[in-house]
Amino acid sequence: MQLQNEADHSEDTTPMLQMIGAGFCGTVWAAPDGGSAYKREDGGPFRSLQNDYDMHRRVIQSIQEFSRLNAFSHTTDPQIQVPHCERFITSKDEDWWVFNLQEFPSEYTSCNILQSQRIPTVPEQTRRLLVQTYCPSQVAEDILSSETNQDCLIRPYLGRRRVWRESCTPAPLRGFSLWNFPLHVDQMDDLHISLEDRQQYSRIMARTLAIMHWVGKIDGNDIEFVLAPPNCNHRRKVDIISNILGEHSVWLLDFDCCRDMSVDEAGVKRAVTAFWRNDPYYPRPIMNPIPWAAFKVEYLETSEVAMGLYDRAEVSKLRGLSKLFIDMVEDQAQARYGNAY
Repeated sequence: MQLQNEADHSEDTTPMLQMIGAGFCGTVWAAPDGGSAYKREDGGPFRSLQNDYDMHRRVIQSIQEFSRLNAFSHTTDPQIQVPHCERFITSKDEDWWVFNLQEFPSEYTSCNILQSQRIPTVPEQTRRLLVQTYCPSQVAEDILSSETNQDCLIRPYLGRRRVWRESCTPAPLRGFSLWNFPLHVDQMDDLHISLEDRQQYSRIMARTLAIMHWVGKIDGNDIEFVLAPPNCNHRRKVDIISNILGEHSVWLLDFDCCRDMSVDEAGVKRAVTAFWRNDPYYPRPIMNPIPWAAFKVEYLETSEVAMGLYDRAEVSKLRGLSKLFIDMVEDQAQARYGNAY
Protein backbone atom coordinates (compact mmCIF):
# COMPACT_ATOMS: atom_id res chain seq x y z
CA MET A 1 0.00 0.00 0.00
CA GLN A 2 1.21 3.50 -0.86
CA LEU A 3 0.47 6.65 1.10
CA GLN A 4 -2.27 8.97 -0.03
CA ASN A 5 -2.35 11.84 -2.45
CA GLU A 6 -5.06 14.40 -3.05
CA ALA A 7 -7.02 12.10 -5.33
CA ASP A 8 -7.49 9.29 -2.82
CA HIS A 9 -7.51 11.19 0.47
CA SER A 10 -10.00 9.88 3.03
CA GLU A 11 -11.26 11.06 6.39
CA ASP A 12 -9.92 8.00 8.25
CA THR A 13 -7.34 9.32 10.74
CA THR A 14 -6.14 5.95 12.04
CA PRO A 15 -2.34 5.79 11.55
CA MET A 16 -1.61 3.42 8.69
CA LEU A 17 2.14 3.10 9.18
CA GLN A 18 3.99 0.99 11.73
CA MET A 19 7.60 1.35 12.80
CA ILE A 20 9.67 -1.48 11.32
CA GLY A 21 13.15 -0.26 12.21
CA ALA A 22 15.14 2.36 14.05
CA GLY A 23 18.72 3.56 13.90
CA PHE A 24 20.90 6.56 14.65
CA CYS A 25 19.70 8.32 11.50
CA GLY A 26 16.03 7.86 12.27
CA THR A 27 13.04 5.55 12.25
CA VAL A 28 11.70 3.40 9.40
CA TRP A 29 7.99 2.91 8.76
CA ALA A 30 5.78 0.83 6.49
CA ALA A 31 2.17 -0.26 6.14
CA PRO A 32 1.30 -3.73 7.47
CA ASP A 33 0.03 -4.84 4.05
CA GLY A 34 3.19 -3.91 2.15
CA GLY A 35 4.18 -1.04 -0.09
CA SER A 36 7.15 1.28 0.34
CA ALA A 37 9.37 1.87 3.34
CA TYR A 38 9.59 5.42 4.72
CA LYS A 39 12.78 6.41 6.52
CA ARG A 40 12.34 9.51 8.67
CA GLU A 41 15.16 11.94 9.47
CA ASP A 42 14.28 12.01 13.17
CA GLY A 43 17.36 10.44 14.74
CA GLY A 44 20.72 11.76 15.89
CA PRO A 45 22.49 14.90 14.66
CA PHE A 46 24.99 15.01 11.78
CA ARG A 47 23.06 12.44 9.73
CA SER A 48 21.56 13.42 6.38
CA LEU A 49 18.80 11.67 4.49
CA GLN A 50 19.61 13.88 1.50
CA ASN A 51 23.05 12.26 1.45
CA ASP A 52 21.45 8.84 1.98
CA TYR A 53 19.21 9.45 -1.05
CA ASP A 54 22.03 10.78 -3.24
CA MET A 55 24.40 7.93 -2.36
CA HIS A 56 21.64 5.34 -2.70
CA ARG A 57 20.98 6.47 -6.27
CA ARG A 58 24.70 6.61 -7.00
CA VAL A 59 25.19 3.03 -5.80
CA ILE A 60 22.38 1.79 -8.04
CA GLN A 61 23.83 3.67 -11.02
CA SER A 62 27.31 2.26 -10.30
CA ILE A 63 26.03 -1.31 -10.21
CA GLN A 64 24.19 -0.76 -13.50
CA GLU A 65 27.31 0.72 -15.07
CA PHE A 66 29.42 -2.20 -13.88
CA SER A 67 26.91 -4.72 -15.23
CA ARG A 68 27.29 -3.20 -18.70
CA LEU A 69 31.06 -3.63 -18.43
CA ASN A 70 30.76 -7.23 -17.32
CA ALA A 71 27.52 -8.48 -18.86
CA PHE A 72 28.41 -12.19 -18.84
CA SER A 73 29.38 -12.27 -15.16
CA HIS A 74 26.30 -10.21 -14.28
CA THR A 75 24.05 -12.91 -15.71
CA THR A 76 25.90 -15.87 -14.16
CA ASP A 77 26.96 -14.64 -10.69
CA PRO A 78 24.72 -13.71 -7.75
CA GLN A 79 24.33 -9.97 -7.42
CA ILE A 80 23.64 -7.71 -4.47
CA GLN A 81 20.04 -6.55 -4.14
CA VAL A 82 19.52 -2.82 -3.57
CA PRO A 83 16.05 -1.47 -2.77
CA HIS A 84 14.60 0.75 -5.48
CA CYS A 85 15.14 4.38 -4.46
CA GLU A 86 11.76 6.01 -5.03
CA ARG A 87 11.62 9.55 -3.69
CA PHE A 88 13.08 12.15 -1.33
CA ILE A 89 10.35 14.06 0.52
CA THR A 90 11.34 17.23 2.37
CA SER A 91 9.80 18.52 5.59
CA LYS A 92 8.44 21.48 3.60
CA ASP A 93 6.63 19.40 0.96
CA GLU A 94 3.16 20.60 1.98
CA ASP A 95 1.42 18.78 -0.87
CA TRP A 96 2.64 15.47 0.56
CA TRP A 97 2.41 16.16 4.29
CA VAL A 98 -1.08 17.64 4.28
CA PHE A 99 -2.45 14.23 3.30
CA ASN A 100 0.08 11.87 4.89
CA LEU A 101 1.08 13.24 8.29
CA GLN A 102 -1.99 11.51 9.72
CA GLU A 103 -0.54 8.14 8.70
CA PHE A 104 2.06 8.49 11.47
CA PRO A 105 1.17 8.45 15.18
CA SER A 106 -0.09 11.79 16.47
CA GLU A 107 3.13 12.82 18.25
CA TYR A 108 5.12 12.79 14.99
CA THR A 109 5.70 15.94 12.93
CA SER A 110 6.85 16.53 9.36
CA CYS A 111 10.53 15.93 8.57
CA ASN A 112 12.68 14.81 5.64
CA ILE A 113 11.76 11.31 4.46
CA LEU A 114 13.37 8.80 2.10
CA GLN A 115 10.83 6.59 0.32
CA SER A 116 12.22 3.33 -1.06
CA GLN A 117 11.31 -0.24 -1.85
CA ARG A 118 10.69 -2.24 1.31
CA ILE A 119 13.02 -5.19 1.77
CA PRO A 120 10.86 -8.31 2.28
CA THR A 121 10.91 -9.69 5.80
CA VAL A 122 12.18 -13.12 6.76
CA PRO A 123 9.36 -15.73 6.64
CA GLU A 124 7.78 -17.23 9.75
CA GLN A 125 9.55 -20.57 9.38
CA THR A 126 12.96 -18.87 9.56
CA ARG A 127 11.89 -16.59 12.42
CA ARG A 128 10.71 -19.63 14.35
CA LEU A 129 14.05 -21.37 13.74
CA LEU A 130 15.98 -18.40 15.14
CA VAL A 131 13.69 -18.09 18.15
CA GLN A 132 13.76 -21.80 18.97
CA THR A 133 17.55 -21.91 18.65
CA TYR A 134 18.59 -18.68 20.37
CA CYS A 135 15.72 -17.15 22.33
CA PRO A 136 15.18 -17.90 26.06
CA SER A 137 12.30 -20.37 26.18
CA GLN A 138 10.29 -18.32 28.67
CA VAL A 139 9.80 -15.48 26.15
CA ALA A 140 9.89 -17.44 22.88
CA GLU A 141 6.15 -17.44 22.21
CA ASP A 142 5.86 -13.75 23.08
CA ILE A 143 8.62 -12.97 20.58
CA LEU A 144 6.99 -15.04 17.85
CA SER A 145 3.56 -13.49 18.35
CA SER A 146 4.66 -9.86 18.61
CA GLU A 147 4.08 -7.67 15.55
CA THR A 148 7.41 -5.92 16.06
CA ASN A 149 9.42 -9.12 15.67
CA GLN A 150 7.73 -10.01 12.42
CA ASP A 151 9.87 -7.33 10.78
CA CYS A 152 12.96 -9.54 10.72
CA LEU A 153 16.08 -9.11 8.62
CA ILE A 154 19.30 -11.04 9.26
CA ARG A 155 22.71 -9.39 9.51
CA PRO A 156 25.41 -11.86 8.37
CA TYR A 157 28.40 -11.15 10.62
CA LEU A 158 31.11 -13.05 8.76
CA GLY A 159 33.77 -11.17 10.73
CA ARG A 160 32.77 -11.95 14.30
CA ARG A 161 32.09 -14.85 16.62
CA ARG A 162 30.13 -14.65 19.82
CA VAL A 163 32.73 -17.15 21.10
CA TRP A 164 36.37 -16.20 20.60
CA ARG A 165 37.94 -19.42 21.83
CA GLU A 166 36.66 -22.94 22.29
CA SER A 167 37.12 -22.65 26.07
CA CYS A 168 34.69 -19.71 26.21
CA THR A 169 30.91 -19.76 26.22
CA PRO A 170 28.62 -17.17 24.65
CA ALA A 171 27.63 -14.27 26.87
CA PRO A 172 24.07 -14.56 28.20
CA LEU A 173 21.47 -12.71 26.18
CA ARG A 174 20.41 -9.43 27.76
CA GLY A 175 17.38 -9.24 25.51
CA PHE A 176 16.13 -10.86 22.36
CA SER A 177 14.83 -9.25 19.20
CA LEU A 178 14.44 -10.32 15.60
CA TRP A 179 14.94 -6.75 14.36
CA ASN A 180 18.21 -6.84 12.39
CA PHE A 181 19.09 -10.21 13.90
CA PRO A 182 22.91 -10.56 14.11
CA LEU A 183 24.02 -13.96 12.82
CA HIS A 184 27.63 -14.55 13.88
CA VAL A 185 30.10 -17.09 12.51
CA ASP A 186 29.61 -19.52 15.42
CA GLN A 187 25.83 -19.33 14.91
CA MET A 188 26.35 -20.17 11.24
CA ASP A 189 28.25 -23.20 12.54
CA ASP A 190 25.30 -24.08 14.80
CA LEU A 191 22.89 -23.89 11.87
CA HIS A 192 25.21 -25.81 9.51
CA ILE A 193 25.35 -23.00 6.99
CA SER A 194 27.92 -24.33 4.57
CA LEU A 195 31.33 -22.85 3.93
CA GLU A 196 30.30 -22.56 0.28
CA ASP A 197 27.36 -20.32 1.19
CA ARG A 198 29.58 -18.18 3.42
CA GLN A 199 32.03 -17.82 0.55
CA GLN A 200 29.12 -16.76 -1.66
CA TYR A 201 28.08 -14.10 0.86
CA SER A 202 31.71 -12.95 0.96
CA ARG A 203 31.98 -12.70 -2.83
CA ILE A 204 28.77 -10.68 -3.10
CA MET A 205 29.98 -8.25 -0.43
CA ALA A 206 33.42 -7.96 -2.04
CA ARG A 207 31.99 -7.31 -5.49
CA THR A 208 29.66 -4.68 -4.08
CA LEU A 209 32.43 -2.91 -2.18
CA ALA A 210 34.77 -2.90 -5.19
CA ILE A 211 32.02 -1.43 -7.38
CA MET A 212 31.36 1.27 -4.80
CA HIS A 213 35.08 2.07 -4.55
CA TRP A 214 36.15 2.07 -8.20
CA VAL A 215 32.94 2.77 -10.13
CA GLY A 216 30.97 4.93 -7.70
CA LYS A 217 34.03 6.37 -5.88
CA ILE A 218 32.20 5.88 -2.58
CA ASP A 219 33.97 4.85 0.64
CA GLY A 220 31.26 2.40 1.81
CA ASN A 221 31.18 3.78 5.35
CA ASP A 222 28.51 2.25 7.62
CA ILE A 223 26.62 0.42 4.88
CA GLU A 224 24.53 -2.54 5.97
CA PHE A 225 24.17 -6.00 4.46
CA VAL A 226 21.19 -8.19 5.33
CA LEU A 227 19.86 -11.58 4.31
CA ALA A 228 16.22 -11.40 3.25
CA PRO A 229 13.85 -13.07 0.77
CA PRO A 230 14.55 -12.58 -2.95
CA ASN A 231 13.70 -9.36 -4.75
CA CYS A 232 10.14 -9.63 -6.07
CA ASN A 233 10.83 -6.68 -8.41
CA HIS A 234 13.75 -8.44 -10.10
CA ARG A 235 13.74 -12.12 -9.20
CA ARG A 236 16.57 -14.09 -10.79
CA LYS A 237 17.37 -17.68 -9.84
CA VAL A 238 21.10 -16.96 -9.82
CA ASP A 239 20.67 -14.35 -7.05
CA ILE A 240 18.95 -16.79 -4.68
CA ILE A 241 20.80 -18.76 -2.00
CA SER A 242 18.91 -21.62 -0.36
CA ASN A 243 19.83 -23.19 2.97
CA ILE A 244 18.32 -23.64 6.43
CA LEU A 245 17.37 -19.94 6.39
CA GLY A 246 15.14 -20.57 3.36
CA GLU A 247 15.46 -18.90 -0.02
CA HIS A 248 17.19 -15.55 0.36
CA SER A 249 19.44 -12.99 -1.26
CA VAL A 250 21.99 -10.51 0.08
CA TRP A 251 20.64 -6.96 0.27
CA LEU A 252 22.42 -3.64 0.73
CA LEU A 253 21.02 -0.58 2.51
CA ASP A 254 21.81 2.52 4.60
CA PHE A 255 24.03 5.00 2.78
CA ASP A 256 23.70 8.11 4.94
CA CYS A 257 27.29 7.88 6.27
CA CYS A 258 28.89 7.20 2.87
CA ARG A 259 31.24 9.84 1.51
CA ASP A 260 33.19 10.51 -1.68
CA MET A 261 36.37 8.48 -2.09
CA SER A 262 39.30 9.93 -4.01
CA VAL A 263 41.13 7.61 -6.41
CA ASP A 264 44.47 7.82 -4.63
CA GLU A 265 46.21 6.55 -1.51
CA ALA A 266 44.22 8.90 0.74
CA GLY A 267 41.00 7.48 -0.69
CA VAL A 268 42.17 3.93 -0.03
CA LYS A 269 43.00 4.80 3.58
CA ARG A 270 39.50 6.22 3.95
CA ALA A 271 38.00 3.00 2.55
CA VAL A 272 40.10 0.84 4.89
CA THR A 273 38.94 2.89 7.86
CA ALA A 274 35.34 2.35 6.73
CA PHE A 275 35.96 -1.41 6.38
CA TRP A 276 36.99 -1.71 10.03
CA ARG A 277 34.54 0.87 11.39
CA ASN A 278 31.52 -0.90 9.94
CA ASP A 279 29.64 -3.72 11.64
CA PRO A 280 31.56 -7.00 11.09
CA TYR A 281 29.86 -8.12 7.87
CA TYR A 282 33.09 -8.75 5.98
CA PRO A 283 35.22 -11.83 6.72
CA ARG A 284 38.49 -11.04 8.47
CA PRO A 285 41.97 -12.06 7.38
CA ILE A 286 43.54 -14.55 9.84
CA MET A 287 40.24 -14.97 11.69
CA ASN A 288 38.25 -16.28 8.67
CA PRO A 289 40.90 -17.41 6.15
CA ILE A 290 38.70 -19.26 3.63
CA PRO A 291 35.87 -16.69 3.34
CA TRP A 292 38.51 -13.96 3.35
CA ALA A 293 40.33 -15.61 0.45
CA ALA A 294 37.06 -15.61 -1.52
CA PHE A 295 36.49 -11.95 -0.62
CA LYS A 296 40.02 -10.98 -1.65
CA VAL A 297 39.91 -12.71 -5.04
CA GLU A 298 36.48 -11.28 -5.88
CA TYR A 299 37.43 -7.76 -4.80
CA LEU A 300 40.54 -7.74 -6.99
CA GLU A 301 38.77 -9.33 -9.98
CA THR A 302 35.89 -6.85 -9.78
CA SER A 303 38.36 -3.97 -9.47
CA GLU A 304 40.11 -5.25 -12.61
CA VAL A 305 36.83 -5.16 -14.54
CA ALA A 306 36.14 -1.63 -13.26
CA MET A 307 39.36 -0.49 -14.92
CA GLY A 308 37.42 -0.52 -18.18
CA LEU A 309 35.99 2.83 -17.09
CA TYR A 310 39.41 4.46 -16.77
CA ASP A 311 41.95 5.78 -19.26
CA ARG A 312 44.73 3.38 -20.12
CA ALA A 313 47.22 5.60 -18.33
CA GLU A 314 45.22 5.27 -15.09
CA VAL A 315 44.86 1.49 -15.13
CA SER A 316 48.22 0.70 -13.56
CA LYS A 317 47.54 3.21 -10.79
CA LEU A 318 44.09 1.75 -10.10
CA ARG A 319 45.44 -1.79 -10.04
CA GLY A 320 47.96 -0.74 -7.42
CA LEU A 321 45.31 1.03 -5.35
CA SER A 322 42.94 -1.93 -5.29
CA LYS A 323 45.81 -4.16 -4.16
CA LEU A 324 46.77 -1.53 -1.58
CA PHE A 325 43.27 -1.74 -0.09
CA ILE A 326 43.62 -5.51 0.40
CA ASP A 327 47.18 -5.19 1.72
CA MET A 328 46.18 -2.54 4.26
CA VAL A 329 43.23 -4.59 5.50
CA GLU A 330 45.50 -7.63 5.92
CA ASP A 331 48.19 -5.58 7.68
CA GLN A 332 45.64 -4.19 10.13
CA ALA A 333 44.23 -7.67 10.72
CA GLN A 334 47.72 -8.87 11.64
CA ALA A 335 48.08 -5.97 14.07
CA ARG A 336 44.65 -6.64 15.60
CA TYR A 337 44.67 -10.43 15.80
CA GLY A 338 48.31 -11.47 15.54
CA ASN A 339 48.56 -15.15 16.38
CA ALA A 340 45.23 -15.30 18.21
CA TYR A 341 43.88 -17.82 15.68
